[in-house]
Amino acid sequence: MFKINLIFLVIWIVPKKTNLSKLKINKMIAKLTGVIDSIYDDKCIIDVNGVGYLVFVSEKTLDFLKQLPKDKKTSLVVVTVFKQDSAELFGFANEIEKTWFLQFNKVQGVGSKMAQKILGSYSVEEICQALIKSNSKFFTQISGVGPKLATRIVTEMKGVPNKLGFSNLILSEDNNDNNFNISNDQIINDAISALENLGYKKHDCQKILQNIVKNDTNITLENLITKALRDINNKKFG
Repeated sequence: MFKINLIFLVIWIVPKKTNLSKLKINKMIAKLTGVIDSIYDDKCIIDVNGVGYLVFVSEKTLDFLKQLPKDKKTSLVVVTVFKQDSAELFGFANEIEKTWFLQFNKVQGVGSKMAQKILGSYSVEEICQALIKSNSKFFTQISGVGPKLATRIVTEMKGVPNKLGFSNLILSEDNNDNNFNISNDQIINDAISALENLGYKKHDCQKILQNIVKNDTNITLENLITKALRDINNKKFG
């Protein structure tokens, strides 16, 4: 017997006069699972059942993808961004990075590629500290971000750490290694708050978070959430 593979294409019909740039962000493709075919400076090609998708990714996500064994399947959370006459896919290793990407995208003057550049340059903890302290100079260290845009980022995103459950971060001023002065209980509570904001239930993630912190007491909040998301999804779908 012959095995027949059928590929169904969903065609999105847009009226001729529609300005795609006004649609900006759409959730047409929310996730891609496949094998990484090629990796470039700011993007990759992920092969999903023989179809290659060009996906823009941050430096952090690139580092993650480069560590994967060859031919190992992986998943990227995806946001589709429409421009005047084209559409681009932006991929993320986890929901936290995608959530922050969408928040940065709301700021006028911060495009999708700039949002990924910011997220690839600094940890979520460092970004939160800059926002909480209204430190606009922090963002001017990124190429392409001037004083006016940096001020706008801080002004418009000042409430985001609290909104996403990152408001309790306290950076030790005299610590040159940028480690965070957070007790195990506090970092777990902050992680639970962030995961709840992503739609997860406290009882689904609390024990997983406790086990991760038990095995790595110096883990950062961002890494804790990333590992927890992987463990929760492996438990749910594994």
